[in-house]
Amino acid sequence: MRHHHHHRADYHHSRVHRRDAARAAAAAALLALILLAALFGISRWERQAYASGGGGTAAASHGQPDITWNGTVYTPKQQVEAYLLMGIDVTGPVTSRPGNYNGGQADAQFLLVLDNEAQTWQMLRLNRDSMVDVPVLDLRGDVIGYERQQLALAHAYGDGTNNSCRNTVDAVSRLLGGAPIDGYAALNMDGIALFNDAIGGVTVTITSDFTAVDPTLVEGETITLNGQQAFEFVRTRKDVDDQTNLARMERQRIYLEAMKPQLLALSNEEVVQVMDAINDYLVTNIGSQTVLDLAEKLRNYQGLPELTIDGTNTIEGEHVAYILDEDSLQQVILQLFYQEKTT
Repeated sequence: MRHHHHHRADYHHSRVHRRDAARAAAAAALLALILLAALFGISRWERQAYASGGGGTAAASHGQPDITWNGTVYTPKQQVEAYLLMGIDVTGPVTSRPGNYNGGQADAQFLLVLDNEAQTWQMLRLNRDSMVDVPVLDLRGDVIGYERQQLALAHAYGDGTNNSCRNTVDAVSRLLGGAPIDGYAALNMDGIALFNDAIGGVTVTITSDFTAVDPTLVEGETITLNGQQAFEFVRTRKDVDDQTNLARMERQRIYLEAMKPQLLALSNEEVVQVMDAINDYLVTNIGSQTVLDLAEKLRNYQGLPELTIDGTNTIEGEHVAYILDEDSLQQVILQLFYQEKTT
């Protein structure tokens, strides 16, 4: 990948290192990027060397067993694809950082699931504070055990490139009962501001009090966000709302919904410019042909309502822990990956 150093945004230097902040919107930008391809059917993806192979056609049921829940037997859906989209707590273009815990946290995680038989697609928004079994890697990148940690920390293990992504995929798959995940894409935090500016800004109504964070974001006003404002709107956790990740996730949802009209207004040339702007900030194993296939499916399949897993926020030590509701988790697994078994 080329390195466009002139794309670095100066406004990150003053606030980007605050540990309380959520560098969370990059995954939303990546989803929007897939939507761009869906809207325009652009051939540019075919020329981008994002990855070789990877993210191919999903295997049938990936050998998953039947599940009995509340007296009903469920069998795996036969034509499901799933892709994990992540926003990473790291500034600047993607670089490999040696060590076993230098990957940066995946503060935003979305699982895109497509059912090719039913011709539907659905997003599962995962709470970064979810307490799960996280694979622990050694210096060689091998799994040496599992520890109960926040889901976001799975990406911290590794060097910040593909092995960190694979580790997060492992954690999410285990959380979802071994559900197969066919590919991943991760965007560093700077990518959201660059993306926002590249599409001409995103118009939202400010529904939160940002006085302590950015006084230009005035509660009740409708404004077109510039890069810095978008960065704060979707990532800030401390001193806004109830300071929980749930509140931040709702702002991410609002931002993503508001982004769609901006995408529709872009010309093909502008689409290419948007993708060039974030290219150096992206790690993915989803091949270019698969991206084109996904774009076609997102354009033609029925989009179902976004899913989340219910839970409760608690404090463990100095950190917020989101304790997942087991019934809600099971219902999400069944919704995305299973169907009632017919005799």
